[in-house]
Amino acid sequence: MIYQGSEGSICLFYKGLLVSSFALTKKKTVERYLQQGEELIYSSKGIPIRLQIKTYLHFCNEIYRRKRDNLPIRRSDHIYFLNCITALIRLRIIDNDIEYDGLNGYMAFPRKK
Repeated sequence: MIYQGSEGSICLFYKGLLVSSFALTKKKTVERYLQQGEELIYSSKGIPIRLQIKTYLHFCNEIYRRKRDNLPIRRSDHIYFLNCITALIRLRIIDNDIEYDGLNGYMAFPRKK
């Protein structure tokens, strides 16, 4: 399901599959959603970066598997997925390559009229 706000929506893709979407409003902007990944990295200070990356990738792969197999995913897990994928983009482990091949990253869409 794609959630749409007054300004549109942000959709998160992983391995070519649409996994999550979040509503965009005047307060909930794309920058605010992307900031959550940086906040996750900063709050994990003291944990080795390689362990953080391994954990983020494992969680993304698990959510991908659940989505692919049509298993239920909690709303809180969608939020954690948002945090993990934006952290991986910030750390440059994955590229936001939606424009090129549509495999990983996010895409912001304006409101449908």
